[in-house]
Amino acid sequence: MLKLPFYALLLASVLSTPTRADEDTLPDHASPSVCVVIIGLALEKGAIDASDEDDYKAAADTYRELSIELNGGADAANQMIGSSVAFFDGLSQDDLEKGADMCLSASDDSFDADE
Repeated sequence: MLKLPFYALLLASVLSTPTRADEDTLPDHASPSVCVVIIGLALEKGAIDASDEDDYKAAADTYRELSIELNGGADAANQMIGSSVAFFDGLSQDDLEKGADMCLSASDDSFDADE
């Protein structure tokens, strides 16, 4: 027989699960952690031409370094990047391509924060 704490934890996890209303929406601007995720998903899902992959991988590496710098270390950056995956995993191929292009275009920009 399951104990009451199990049900309390189950209820808490259901109630704290974010809604999908804000997820799967292409952001309107680039940020380092978001771009690592979007470029990674675009590469994984074939939304980037094979001939351009090296440029996107280089941009993703740059964004990862920026994320580490802005978040105060690799662990914090990895948490920021990891927490963004669920928000963008359901983007369409077209949105992934647009997002990756936006990120590639902004890869030389400077960032004061990682949103």
